[in-house]
Amino acid sequence: KVVVAVIGCLHGQLETAYETLKTIERKSGILIDFVIVAGDFQAIRNEEDLSFMVCPPKYRQMGTFFKYYNGELLAPYLTYYVGGNHEASNFHAELPEGGWVAPNIFYMGYCGVV
Repeated sequence: KVVVAVIGCLHGQLETAYETLKTIERKSGILIDFVIVAGDFQAIRNEEDLSFMVCPPKYRQMGTFFKYYNGELLAPYLTYYVGGNHEASNFHAELPEGGWVAPNIFYMGYCGVV
């Protein structure tokens, strides 16, 4: 049996999402095998990436992805994600077919299959 956690509109708050999933595991006793984030992941690596986000300026925030990107934190689950409408388009343009964006975090590209 494979247990998949599906999250929508993460908006760059990886630490919060992972903490919530760990709480769910503790309370339920069910272990999550991997995570799928279905849009608005917001893989923002640095301040420059913020300028490539297509959204009102008040929503341009670093989030916590950069900590996973620079190796400060390691994603506790294998995480797959698709882009949403609030992404740093410059970063995703570098990976049109998808690829690893940080250890344990995989961008699915413009189209992909798990």
